[in-house]
Amino acid sequence: MEYKKFLIFGDSITEFAFNVRPIEDDKDQYALGAALVNEYTRKMDIVQRGFKGYTSRWAVKVLSEILKNESNIVMATIFFGANDACLAGPQRVPLPEFIDNISQMVSLMKVHHICPIIVGPGLVDREKWDKAKPEEIAIGYVRTNENFAVYSDALAKLADEESLPFVDLNKAFREKGDDSWRNLLTDGLHFSGEGYKIFHDELMKAIEAFYPQYHPRNMQYKLTDWRDVLDDGSNIMS
Repeated sequence: MEYKKFLIFGDSITEFAFNVRPIEDDKDQYALGAALVNEYTRKMDIVQRGFKGYTSRWAVKVLSEILKNESNIVMATIFFGANDACLAGPQRVPLPEFIDNISQMVSLMKVHHICPIIVGPGLVDREKWDKAKPEEIAIGYVRTNENFAVYSDALAKLADEESLPFVDLNKAFREKGDDSWRNLLTDGLHFSGEGYKIFHDELMKAIEAFYPQYHPRNMQYKLTDWRDVLDDGSNIMS
């Protein structure tokens, strides 16, 4: 009954991964976390560790503590950048430090025999986000798609150098074309159900390509199917 674990580690986009109602008083939407739990049920546990507002600078310290307290993690996402790429403010992490922080997290996971998956930032709808956060924008806490692309490209380079999977949400979101990519976001930064669905699909592609043994299709289903269980339950563990 020992289950391997899949850690999803990141900022608010990871923290909100189970939220089926990201917009109050609206209809339920697709949730990445729920989808993963469903796909991996009786195969692998999903461990969600998302921290709203956090950056890679703080995440380095957090990850070491997570790994001290969670055993049997075999695969993990590393998803930071939407805060680090701010042009100013306490969340801003300069690109060289950002990449060094992600590299440290990758190394730490490798030491623990965890298969890392690097995820890059998607897009930001400045019209909507700036309107939602006027007090932050007024003092320079600005996010731009141009800087998101710079941070994403740097992560892609790191993943290539480390021979690791890279989930390129910046590219995947842009491929929606025209202005339809804006529907992938709720408040201009955080993902809608449609955005999480794209995240999920790109994540599954990465797992299948790099870690096929941990793709849900290839993992063993725990315990005997109920239809095959003998009345006295003697073959449950077989």
